[in-house]
Amino acid sequence: MTRILKAALAASLVSVSVPALAANLAIFGANQIGTLYDDSHTVTYVTDAQLATAGFLDAFDAFVYTRDGFSFGVGLSAAAAANVKAFVTGNVVLFNGDFQDDIGVATTDLLFNQALGYVLGGDGKGYIGEYRGSFAAFSSNDDGNNPIGLVNGHAGASGFHQGGSDGEVQVTAVGMLHAVTAGVPFPYNPGAVEFGAAVSGVNPARILAAELAPNALTAFRGPLLAAR
Repeated sequence: MTRILKAALAASLVSVSVPALAANLAIFGANQIGTLYDDSHTVTYVTDAQLATAGFLDAFDAFVYTRDGFSFGVGLSAAAAANVKAFVTGNVVLFNGDFQDDIGVATTDLLFNQALGYVLGGDGKGYIGEYRGSFAAFSSNDDGNNPIGLVNGHAGASGFHQGGSDGEVQVTAVGMLHAVTAGVPFPYNPGAVEFGAAVSGVNPARILAAELAPNALTAFRGPLLAAR
């Protein structure tokens, strides 16, 4: 793929809310996302058994659902999924592809840092979902994972070059005014993002960025970034 690199915009329309104090993050799945976040925050890697324990998440400020390394990740047990849903009362950001594989690239790091600022800066406890954590966050999915149901919509079967994971990401009108995508140089082609899932039934007001369908100017193949 050809990765398009542009200088970040000097100023953005939306300022990002950055908490003054370090946050306490629970992360399901150990990879580069935790490495990125633990420079400024306290990161605790958690298990499904812990998540399935009522009240376990209460001490945390946000929950990040991703996967171990470059694996495809695993679904949560029904009890864990229910407890995560009860925990999340604030902002949600979904990276609907294998975005952690691209951590280390400035644009992707910027997106993840701004996503964390957004979920921590809202009212209530926040959620970031990457790949498996995105698919499972929708109301239903075709991968057979217990749905958490944080965002209305359906994630299709995940796979190689599914859901708009094989080309340029375009910002939507909503994304142009959103804290997560503020200052990000679009169009943006995350070179290591190759796996995803098609998503349907999502409120367009929740889609911050997506890939355009081939030979189309307005039809999105599915959200690569969605927020609540």
